[in-house]
Amino acid sequence: MDRILKLRKVTPQDMDLLFCWANDDTVRANAFHTEKIPYENHIQWFEKMMSDAAVYQYILYDGDVPIGQVRLADEDGDALIDYSVAAAHRGKGYGLELLRLLCQQLETDKITNVTKLVGQVKYQNQASARVFEKAGFHKILLPEYIQYEKEVSR
Repeated sequence: MDRILKLRKVTPQDMDLLFCWANDDTVRANAFHTEKIPYENHIQWFEKMMSDAAVYQYILYDGDVPIGQVRLADEDGDALIDYSVAAAHRGKGYGLELLRLLCQQLETDKITNVTKLVGQVKYQNQASARVFEKAGFHKILLPEYIQYEKEVSR
């Protein structure tokens, strides 16, 4: 069966879904801040994120099924990527598709201020490292993590 993949901008109705995904044990283990997120903190973060013009967040769908999320936080043209795939859908190539669609979304949404995409991956997170490498990101080994960078071509 063919995949019908699309990104959709996050809406206020996605707050609880993102909360569940953010508190997944594997997501927390691979995050730079590994502690579980209290719901009250998530609400505050979500409201701030939704009102921040420098943050772009999307949910990946395969047909009508939500698969994962990706967020860009733009700082002077360098956009830090945060992404995760829901536990039931990991290991199926969705991470790579998520990054591929994200690059297309920059054009679709006319996000012209972003000139470089940046991913930061803990050394033990080999799955995410492989995704960035397969997506053509340049690898930079830093003391605390691996940084992946890709210039946005227009």
